[in-house]
Amino acid sequence: MKNTALRFTLKFLFSLLAVAFAAQITVTLTDARFGDYIRQIAPVYGVSIAIILLGGYRYLAAIFLGCLLPALFEDQHYLLILSIPFAVTLTAALAYRSLIYLKVDLRMERIRDALFVIFVGLVLRTLLGALVQTLFFSRQWNLLFFNQFLELLFTNWLSAAVGAIIVTPFILTWARPAGFRLVGRQGVEVCLWFLTLLLFGHITFQNWAPTDTLFYPMELAIFPIMAWSAIRFGLRGASAGVLALALLAGWEIVRVLSGLGSGMTQSPANVWIFVGIVSVTSICLASVMTELRIRESQILENETRLSAFTEALPDIAFVLTRTGEIRDIFAGSARIEANHRIVSAERAVGRNIADIFEADVCRGFLDTIERTIRSNEIRKHEYSLMSADVGEHVFEARVTPMRRSVGGASSVVWVAYDISERKLAEMAIQSRDKILRATARANNNLLTTQDVSQAVGAAMREVGQALNVERGFIFEVTDRTHEAFQNFCIKHEWRLNDRLPSFWGDPLYQDSPLEEFCPDWYQLLASGRHIEIDGLQKDRRSMDILRYFNSRSMLVVPMWMEGKLYGFFGVDHCSRTHEWSDGEIYAVRVLSTSLSGLILIREQERLLRAAKETADAASSAKGEFLAIMSHEIRTPMNAIIGYTDLLAQTDLSEIQSEHAAIIKRSGRALLDLINNILDYSKIESRSLELEVREFDLEQVICESLESILVAAKEKGIKVDYDMDDDLQEAYIGDAHRVRQVLLNLANNAVKFTAEGEILIRVELEANEADLAYDRLHFIVSDTGCGIAEDKFERLFRAFSQVDSSTTRVFGGSGLGLIISKRLIERMDGEIWVKSQVGEGSQFHFRIHLLRTDHEVRTHAPFASQAASDDSLEVSFAATYPLRILLCEDDKDNRWVIRELLEMLGYRPNIVESGEDALEQLKHRAYDAVLMDVRLPGLSGIELTQAIRSGAEKIEKADQDIIAVTAYAMNEDREKCLNAGMNDYIRKPVEIIELKDALRRACQSSRA
Repeated sequence: MKNTALRFTLKFLFSLLAVAFAAQITVTLTDARFGDYIRQIAPVYGVSIAIILLGGYRYLAAIFLGCLLPALFEDQHYLLILSIPFAVTLTAALAYRSLIYLKVDLRMERIRDALFVIFVGLVLRTLLGALVQTLFFSRQWNLLFFNQFLELLFTNWLSAAVGAIIVTPFILTWARPAGFRLVGRQGVEVCLWFLTLLLFGHITFQNWAPTDTLFYPMELAIFPIMAWSAIRFGLRGASAGVLALALLAGWEIVRVLSGLGSGMTQSPANVWIFVGIVSVTSICLASVMTELRIRESQILENETRLSAFTEALPDIAFVLTRTGEIRDIFAGSARIEANHRIVSAERAVGRNIADIFEADVCRGFLDTIERTIRSNEIRKHEYSLMSADVGEHVFEARVTPMRRSVGGASSVVWVAYDISERKLAEMAIQSRDKILRATARANNNLLTTQDVSQAVGAAMREVGQALNVERGFIFEVTDRTHEAFQNFCIKHEWRLNDRLPSFWGDPLYQDSPLEEFCPDWYQLLASGRHIEIDGLQKDRRSMDILRYFNSRSMLVVPMWMEGKLYGFFGVDHCSRTHEWSDGEIYAVRVLSTSLSGLILIREQERLLRAAKETADAASSAKGEFLAIMSHEIRTPMNAIIGYTDLLAQTDLSEIQSEHAAIIKRSGRALLDLINNILDYSKIESRSLELEVREFDLEQVICESLESILVAAKEKGIKVDYDMDDDLQEAYIGDAHRVRQVLLNLANNAVKFTAEGEILIRVELEANEADLAYDRLHFIVSDTGCGIAEDKFERLFRAFSQVDSSTTRVFGGSGLGLIISKRLIERMDGEIWVKSQVGEGSQFHFRIHLLRTDHEVRTHAPFASQAASDDSLEVSFAATYPLRILLCEDDKDNRWVIRELLEMLGYRPNIVESGEDALEQLKHRAYDAVLMDVRLPGLSGIELTQAIRSGAEKIEKADQDIIAVTAYAMNEDREKCLNAGMNDYIRKPVEIIELKDALRRACQSSRA
């Protein structure tokens, strides 16, 4: 940065001194007509304009100060002192702006640029400077006459313009960094020219002084001398000659003014006009010559390039007429000419193409030429010629019409390119693309065809047809762990036709010793190398191998499976020899890799399928075992709980009633344990499916709390629920699983709460991710004993309690919370707990439920919900009269259900099998049938399906059938309903469920 500022400062000072020096020269050369104030020539204009053109506006201050400096030492009025600085500065600024606007190249190497510099930048802009200068003088001298003003203006303009024309081109030309060297004869020529110029200039200007006229015709000799410099030495010589001529004229004028020469009676304006004309002529001529030299150089360079291009052409170019006459030929070498059957280009010019090419080739040429000339557009033509060196050559011609200034084209330029190699490459690419497409189709067959043999055969057929081979085969190498005893056997084969030899059925290709028939093949294949036998080898080993495989040429690549050599894949020709290309080898390798992968995948699929079948069988056996065990346990439990209910309806002592209650509670606890084990088993086996149905959220909460009311009342615990008003009335989801989670949490709350209350609260949380779903936050809180924070992690483990004393005090299997957690996770939710010892617990879970956009209803308080009705009163039958058929094969269950129905006031008909039930239904109509599912002979499901399908005709076609079964899983209920049953009751039969089912049956019969 400092160096840049220093350089600018030095340039600024140098410019200031140069302008001051030029201004002082202006002061020296005064015009006798105007005293010491008006100058004959003002080179300060030329110096200033050149400085601004080279350096820009930043040197304006240097110009102004340089012009002002000499005037300060003269005793003049301030207007005369300021006239030169203002005029010169304004002229330089306007000249720079004008030439920049006109985009003039200051090197003046074109006549356009030289004319703009001289006449626009110098002559016209100095007129403005002279006008400013004249206005200053007129103001000082009070010139009132217009002719006086014009004479003064013309004198100032002449001095400024001539000074600029002399100095500016010299500075612009010599300021360029290009070097100028005078070497040898050119130096002598320059010296001779310069001495001649000085001699003729001295004679011319010396004669002017006594006569006030130039020495004719000596002044005319100046023009050819200056033309000499312009033509031979260019702009630098011309500008230097102009400056020398001006200095010589000034020298003679100074001698006259100083009294050393003759006196002067008139203005020396004619001398400076003469010098100006010589300057303009010389500069313009030099610019013209420079432009011509540049154009000649460009033409020479273009010719050199064209010549080099023509010589470097890989092919040939013709100039052909419409009739096929050869006007010119361009070829880089004799070999290229020979490819077009041209012995000599010189001899071929003037001949017709019909003398050189065949008739069909000539027709193609003439047709293309005619179409090109008619359309006046570039055309392409492809043709082939037979040559003596390598046979057929294929050419592509680019045909361009030769347009004329008058009339249409009558000939064309025919540039032909040898595209033989490109054609071969295109054929290779097409062959490769064909092979790649075949490989892709082969891979697709491998991926989409289940049968391995069909997939491999289809893949080998695709690639075999693309490679144009006759056979494809896969051999497996066995006993691969013992390198010295490898056998190989045929696994897959493809043949182009049935006439070709086959490997199947021939014992030679079934577990034959590999080393005996194919020596060294195992080592080569194990190292990853391929084996190719093209049939051209004459060694005995290759011939024996080909004979053994009934082949003429073959290609074999290794097949790998899990890093070990599986065998080899090969293709061959049985009828001809063939030299295998890299593309063919690559394609066979790719297919080999794909075949290896397919075989490996299919083998792994087979193993996985077997493992899956084993696991499915185990899972099915486990599920069937659990279902059977559930059925077998529930069947006697139905009798136990049923007899307990019947016993409770009799007159019992207080101790007997307590014993009966204990029996019922124990049976119900056993049923809950069975249900939990079944649910947990299904969840862990990932076979649990969620229902997607619309349900009433408040009803689900109430049903969950109804199940704990009895236990809560016994302990004096208040039970309630609360819901946000913004919640929907109904949602879409699995109501059964939501109820199950709430029931598990509520049961735990009752179990661990001695006093206080249990509250279920449901809150609606913002859900911006999906507006179709609501995010519901459930909170089940109690005022029980609470849980220590360090025990939280044990809550959601299977068969786990908070501590070992929990089971002894409160009971339980430890499955309720883990089942709840798994169910919530299946619903894409989360569950967590907050608790403090002695203050109670809060179990939170959050799930997303699909909205139905029903209107929100006002929630009725839970206190208004009806209490559970498990009483057995004879009046129930009078309220809901029904004709009932009971079909039950188990004697104890049959007796219990009958007793329950009779205590409700009914007199049911009883049968023990499906066949008996069908017989009853054919002869009598019943309002409800209590049907056991598992019956000897015709099962309840089969009987219902037969009735619903119409296969069995009964008295009442729309018979109401209620399933009564010990199969208690959810899918069992769905199975019964899908078979056509109207309702479902699980064993052990609960009085409440039985009465509800009978109510629904009565309502259905009345409808």
